[in-house]
Amino acid sequence: MTQKTPRFLVADDIAVNRQLLSYFLRGYGQVDFAQDGQEVLEKFLAAYKEGTSYDAIFLDIMMPVADGQEALRNIRSFEATQGLGVNKEVKVVMVTSLGDYDNLKESLKQGAVEYLVKPVKEAGFKQLLERLGFNRVG
Repeated sequence: MTQKTPRFLVADDIAVNRQLLSYFLRGYGQVDFAQDGQEVLEKFLAAYKEGTSYDAIFLDIMMPVADGQEALRNIRSFEATQGLGVNKEVKVVMVTSLGDYDNLKESLKQGAVEYLVKPVKEAGFKQLLERLGFNRVG
């Protein structure tokens, strides 16, 4: 039985931040990108409808159009309408420069599984991937 290659969505409005996380994710699975919260929701919904759901989304908070908190709320709302339980929800990790308690609390309340404050270091990011159950592919 072949195991499905994990799919990740990296969302940040700053290209270098997307590139950095993509570099950290090399060898772990397929990586797609979004530049704002609306694009996150569109890609998430399209993948779900195609049967190729994301395994994890790495989500910045401060983005144009719709911020990361709004994107997270919309993702969890959609999952609730589909009757997905906690074990079926996409793993959402907030990756942000906002280290304040209010954003941390709101993210966890909305169902983020982790909250990373930038700058993100490769060793810590790889430990996070292991905690979430992701291993290098191949």
